[in-house]
Amino acid sequence: MIDILSISNDPQRLDQVARLIATCGNYRITRAAGGPALLLDRGDMLGAFDVLIVDAPSLAADDLATIAELCRRHKRLTCILVTADTGSAALIAAMRAGFRDVLNWPVDPASLGDALRRAAGQRAADAVRATPVAAFMSSRGGAGTSFIAANVAYAMATFEKKRVLLVDLNQQFADAAFLITAAAAPSTLQEMSAQIDRMDAAFFEASVIHAAANFDILAGAGDPIKAAEIRADRLEWILGVATPRYDYVIVELGQTINQLSMLALDRSDHIHIVLQATMPQLQAGHRLVEILGSLGYSNERVRLVLNRYGRDGARAREAIVRALGRQPYHVIPDDPRAATAAVNHGLPVEETARKSAVARSLRALAGKLASGVGEGAGKAASKDSLLSRLVGRRAAPNRNEPGQENYHVAT
Repeated sequence: MIDILSISNDPQRLDQVARLIATCGNYRITRAAGGPALLLDRGDMLGAFDVLIVDAPSLAADDLATIAELCRRHKRLTCILVTADTGSAALIAAMRAGFRDVLNWPVDPASLGDALRRAAGQRAADAVRATPVAAFMSSRGGAGTSFIAANVAYAMATFEKKRVLLVDLNQQFADAAFLITAAAAPSTLQEMSAQIDRMDAAFFEASVIHAAANFDILAGAGDPIKAAEIRADRLEWILGVATPRYDYVIVELGQTINQLSMLALDRSDHIHIVLQATMPQLQAGHRLVEILGSLGYSNERVRLVLNRYGRDGARAREAIVRALGRQPYHVIPDDPRAATAAVNHGLPVEETARKSAVARSLRALAGKLASGVGEGAGKAASKDSLLSRLVGRRAAPNRNEPGQENYHVAT
C-alpha cells in the first residue's frame, strides 16, 4: 500500500480523483483543499506520503517553483499533475519542476492506474514498509472496546517493540487515555483539528501523549459536542500525516458509524468488533456486521473479538458462530478482578496484574496483530444464524436509507 496526498482548489474534482484512485488498487488517500503553496506551510509533514497528486487547470510559475522546492526536500516523493493544460510548453515546465506524470483532465482511469503502479514500484524499490492500521469498535456500550484497544496498543509497544500510536476516535466520551496513563493530554483531536494550519512535526509531537516508550496517544475530543466540531477533511489530514510516523496504528472508534469513523475504517487493514456472548450483544453485533458489509467493508477485513470469556465459554463460542456465521479471531477471558484493578488505577493491566489471564490474552492479541497472524480468519461458518431463526428470516445485508449519514449501532 502507498500513501497518496491529493490536493485541489476544486472540492468536486478532489472527490472525483479520490474515487478514481480507489478503483485503481489498494491505496491510502488523503485529500487537502488548496494549491501547492498550502504544502509549504506543512512541508515537514509531506514526508508521510509517497505520492502527491496536484489537480489544477494550469500552474503558475510560483506553483511550479513550489513543487520544485518540495521535490528537492522530499527525494522519494512521486509527483503527478492532473491538468487540462497539456500543451508542450506546459508539459516541459511540469517535468522540470519535478512531476513524474502529467494526466489530462478528465482523468483516464487506465492512465492513472499506470502512474500509480509506477509509483508503487518505486516505493517497493525503496523498501519502505506500509504502516498497518487496526480499528476496534463495538456494537453496544460496555463491551470493553476502549480497555482492549488501549491495552493492546501498550502491549504491542512494550513487548513487540513497535512504535505505536493509539488514536481515540470514540465520539462519546473518549476515555482510552485515562485507562492506561495519568499524563494529561497536551491537545485533543478537536483542538488539533481547529489548529490544522499549525500542523508540522513539532506541533504534532507536542500534541500527543507520550504514554510510554514507543507509545503515543492522540486523545479524543472528550464529549459528543466537541467531537461534532471535528471537520472530516482536517481529520483526514491528521490521520494521513500521523500514520507513516509509526510502525502500527490502533484506532478506537466506540460504537458510532459516521463520516469521521468511516475515514478511519477506510484506512484500516482490519476492523475488530468487540462483543460479549450475550443475546443483546450478539444481536447488535449481527447488525453491525451487516452495516459494515453494506458500506463495502469485506468480510476478510472484519474480525470478532470475544471479550469476557467465562465458564460457559464453549457455549458462548458456539452461540457466536451460529449468530454471526464466523469464529472469533481472538478470545479474552473473563478476569474482572484484574481488569477492574487496572481501570481503577488508570494503568495498563500489564503493570497491575501482569500474570493475570486477561493480561496474557491481551499480550497474545498484540503479538498476533504485530506479526499479521490470522490474516484469513473470520470466514463464514454457518448459513443460518441463531438470530435469523429468532426473527424468522435469513440474514441479509443492510440497505441504508438514502441520505442517511450516521449509523448508531447500539440497540
